[in-house]
Amino acid sequence: MFVFLPHKKAIHTMFVCPAGDKDFFKNQEVPSEWVDDDNKPITFEVEFRKGRAEVDDKVGEYMIKRGLARRTKFIRPEDED
Repeated sequence: MFVFLPHKKAIHTMFVCPAGDKDFFKNQEVPSEWVDDDNKPITFEVEFRKGRAEVDDKVGEYMIKRGLARRTKFIRPEDED
């Protein structure tokens, strides 16, 4: 899936570690592809070009729910500082 930056920056690298976010999962199961063989959280490098990045669907959903990215590239007026 494609995700978009919530700001106007064109090029940006973001590191996300969803499995390490205990508040997000609470008592839910962490997807197995987010941990290594020793059950340690994996960090994903997400490179945005022209404000857009292609990521795995589950990582994209995590980023959107956490406010790290958006589904669309549209920036609403209240987003501008």
